[in-house]
Amino acid sequence: MKKHALTLIIATCLWAGASPAFAELSLERPQIVLPDFGDPASSVLSSTNESHLGLKLLREVRGSDPTIEDPELSTWLQNLGKRLVARAPNGGQYYFVIAKNPEMNAYAMPGGVIVIHSGLILNTSSESELAAVVAHEIAHVSQRHIARMLADQRGSPLLTGLGVLAGAAAATKNPEAGEAIITGTIAAQAHSQLAFSRQAEAEADRVGLQILAGAGFDPGAMPSFLEKLDRRSNDKLYGNITKYVRTHPLSLDRVSDTRSRAAQMGGAKQPDDVSYLYAREKLRALLAPSSPVQAMGNANIAQYAQALRQLRAGNSPAALQALRGGVGALPVTLAMAQAHNQARQYEAAEALLLPLSRSHPGHEGVLAPLAEAMLASGKAAQAWQLLSQHRLQELSSLEFLEVRQRVAEAAGQGAEAYASAAERSLRMGEYKHARASLEQASRLPGTPAHTAARLQAMAGDISRMERQAKALDKF
Repeated sequence: MKKHALTLIIATCLWAGASPAFAELSLERPQIVLPDFGDPASSVLSSTNESHLGLKLLREVRGSDPTIEDPELSTWLQNLGKRLVARAPNGGQYYFVIAKNPEMNAYAMPGGVIVIHSGLILNTSSESELAAVVAHEIAHVSQRHIARMLADQRGSPLLTGLGVLAGAAAATKNPEAGEAIITGTIAAQAHSQLAFSRQAEAEADRVGLQILAGAGFDPGAMPSFLEKLDRRSNDKLYGNITKYVRTHPLSLDRVSDTRSRAAQMGGAKQPDDVSYLYAREKLRALLAPSSPVQAMGNANIAQYAQALRQLRAGNSPAALQALRGGVGALPVTLAMAQAHNQARQYEAAEALLLPLSRSHPGHEGVLAPLAEAMLASGKAAQAWQLLSQHRLQELSSLEFLEVRQRVAEAAGQGAEAYASAAERSLRMGEYKHARASLEQASRLPGTPAHTAARLQAMAGDISRMERQAKALDKF
């Protein structure tokens, strides 16, 4: 069983089940009225515990599974997610992660964690198609489908007290350890779970369409993608889709209903952002460089993809030559800076990136290569000043944190280097390693008092988070 067999029970997965008739859709911000259950979901999994559980699972995913930690791609996905979340009902915190997995899949976990497989991104044809998938998963979270599912199944001794969530958490570290819990739950609850899944998927389709249209994307992309899955499901060239559709059945009623509702909403309010095309080709260059480029007739995208392959081969002059025609787009400028860094032309890289650091403040895809260029040209102190002003987030790229640690060490900021290592360990759920790094920092002589106090407070926060994580295992 795969590590995230969790998706079969608590991660209400993309597109599963059939869709009954719904009330008419509106283009206004969704105001979803759910049946009055007396909020049984909160009696099983409160919003606070769901938030803590989501953070725990997010960190375990990043610590145990291959995820894309490229600062540029991470920032791109967060921006896409924020645009959709702004139109989602019920508020809440969301986290978006790209898993290195060729299968076409995406799923939601408690606390707003949305995991998108790289294979899904590479097999979408437009930004609106990808946004349709993400919107569907956001809808699962906004409607609290996981907590409602647990409440519906609370008669099961495995589901009472979040036993299945503990099994899922165990599976992220040890698939065999979690398998018995998850498999037992599936066997005991399969029939009633299927019925609930169809209800949840129907609601996620409806709310997802509203989110999609409200954010300015083409609502027609949702039925378009469903139809693509249906067409490819019997094609031997797309075995990963066949497997997906087998566990997430499509139906003619569902596809036609989604198509009808999308048609009532009209077309896209905004054109798809070209950043999607650049991000998709960068992801392809990282994970599937031998697969054909999908430039969609855009010569700049084709040249960009060619340049990335030249960079991968270590041919920076050829990469720069291919990129010259597309100057102006952020991904092109970042690729040019990477080529200059690769060729040890650090001043040229810095000249490109400094203006971007001002026009795109806080963009880790800009800050990381800029700091590397400064560091390589002997400007460690300036590089640290640049990075130390950046406020870290839960989804700060692990690659960015590695750069931050190297820069702090080179700048003579030993305590900050250890703190960066602790920040990285924290985001992978490695609390003991994080505390150990901070203990080493506290032993360094000459650490300023204000820095020591901040690191001590950070150690206290990490201890508290670790206690919360352990409590959730026994919930």
